[in-house]
Amino acid sequence: MSTTTSKPPSFEMPPMSAEHQATQKVADRLVELMNLGKNLDAIKDLYADHARHVEAMEGPGCPRITEGRANLLQKAEQFHKSTIVHSASVGKPIVNGDQFVLPMSMDCTCTEGPMANQRMNMTETALYTVKNGKITEGKFFYGCGM
Repeated sequence: MSTTTSKPPSFEMPPMSAEHQATQKVADRLVELMNLGKNLDAIKDLYADHARHVEAMEGPGCPRITEGRANLLQKAEQFHKSTIVHSASVGKPIVNGDQFVLPMSMDCTCTEGPMANQRMNMTETALYTVKNGKITEGKFFYGCGM
């Protein structure tokens, strides 16, 4: 009886499309800026003028949908003023065409509002859409209890 070993078929990843490459570039830059704590710079540099964020739910002083880069900057500035961030992490982006998902987590304490002086561990996944090299939408998924 002869024993022959056969090699499994080799698999080569197909080349990434131009759309995928462009989205990957934006995703990588977003992660880089977020890891440096430069979230406001990320909005200024990577977001389209008409970009919007869609939260999982509305909260006190936080509408479910915020539209326009200027409004997103204002919302982010308010968050930074009213939150002490003890630690934060951003995962690896996973790209599919003109979209990417990004896992994020943050250990923080609110300094204002109904959650003042309460420390929270927030974990969320964001789904971003990219058009013409700019983020046009971010949708955020998290449990209501965070």
